[in-house]
Amino acid sequence: MQEFRRTLKYFGCASSAAVIEMGSFTVLSTFTSLAYAPRYLIALVLSVLWNFTLNRHFTFRSNGNIPRAMLKVAAYYAVFTPLSAWFGDWATASG
Repeated sequence: MQEFRRTLKYFGCASSAAVIEMGSFTVLSTFTSLAYAPRYLIALVLSVLWNFTLNRHFTFRSNGNIPRAMLKVAAYYAVFTPLSAWFGDWATASG
């Protein structure tokens, strides 16, 4: 039962991160003249920081090596972000 609760907490945190990302991207799209890639990058960083912090505190209750964990997250997104930003630029330019 504890794992089921943890799963619900994880999906709740992930869902809230999606709301943060969509909301910040929408605000940046509405009120700035930034190109797609900077809007996407800002929204993504905000949602990742939100998700990382919330999940560490509420879902996993981890007090481990936070800098090491952040470095692992940053390494993952260092690969993922440029590819998704490039694809988003391409998709919005051709449409």
